[in-house]
Amino acid sequence: MAERIAVLGAGGFLGSHLVAALLERRGVEIDAVDVTFDKLETLPLPAERRLRRVTARLDAPGLVDDVTARCETIVSMTALCNPSLYNTRPIEVIDASYTDLVPLVKACASRGRRLVHFSTCEVYGRTGLDVAGRPVARMNEHETGFFLGPAAQERWTYASANQLLERLIWAHGAHAPRGSHAPRGSNTGLDFTIIRPFNVIGPRMDFMPGIDGEGIPRVLASFMSALLRGEPLPLVDGGRQRRSFISAADFTDAIVRVIERAEACRREILNVGNPANDVSIGELARALAAAYAARVPDAPPAAFVDVTAESFYGPGYDDTRERIPDIDRARRLLDWTPRASLAEMLPAIVDDYVRRYGATVAGRLSPGRASGGGRKA
Repeated sequence: MAERIAVLGAGGFLGSHLVAALLERRGVEIDAVDVTFDKLETLPLPAERRLRRVTARLDAPGLVDDVTARCETIVSMTALCNPSLYNTRPIEVIDASYTDLVPLVKACASRGRRLVHFSTCEVYGRTGLDVAGRPVARMNEHETGFFLGPAAQERWTYASANQLLERLIWAHGAHAPRGSHAPRGSNTGLDFTIIRPFNVIGPRMDFMPGIDGEGIPRVLASFMSALLRGEPLPLVDGGRQRRSFISAADFTDAIVRVIERAEACRREILNVGNPANDVSIGELARALAAAYAARVPDAPPAAFVDVTAESFYGPGYDDTRERIPDIDRARRLLDWTPRASLAEMLPAIVDDYVRRYGATVAGRLSPGRASGGGRKA
């Protein structure tokens, strides 16, 4: 009998990449759950007959009971993971990352289902510190502490909610719940793996403001929006913050291995990122602008503008200075190494944005302001 996997958040950026990769595995059947499947519908999916789409919110009556009854493995990818929302819609962010997921954790524990939960590297907070409060070069799953700002810095609502859910998942793994349907004699609680993604980028990421979404998308999409519109790329606080970017393909490869290696990854927390691609946001902006100029040679020269965090994101925003993951545990358990450099990732991302949005953006600009990206598309 084929293994059945539920992917919650299957229609999003990471979900669409993961569903396509999982369907390439022989015999796997997928329950894909989301409120929209726009990103998934654009893909030529292999073995479409093994995919069941469920259009619903996670808090829909009966949904958690249905997916945990049908599926052996639950991949939880639902969240409002956009920094522009953390201090502008904090209650919704907390609900999406904690409140709405508590019933899922409890159902997986009581039914003996495996839970692969996507947390976030944001749980580490403002900077990498060991448990004694000393700075560390890389964030380690079991040795790096959690250091957040005060309650008034609402940017940390997302990190706080994810921290608490991680602790709930861990507790259900360490303590078998009453009435559990776990295999007799297993003497264990919840079978889980927690994933902490570090800045995944790739095609189909986020939205274009004013076209298929409103507000501020994440940094790479914000930069592509500016390039396509011929506007300056906004560098929040000068773009000095550092991030380690991993390609969606490398990331998805790791997650497929997590699902396949259930015993090796049992009750593990894994950083999944690429420390080799550690750059400042300013360096990312310039690299992306260079890739755009190479792919769209008639585009106007890119410009950059410094903006304050408060003017861009609003009051209560705060940020991490740098995030560099320790991925030794993922390398060892998954027999995996991320391979794509930033320079190798960016051309495909540029092509994806130009293909999806170039003509529409050009049509909304006056002839005197139409960007090269729009004209070329």
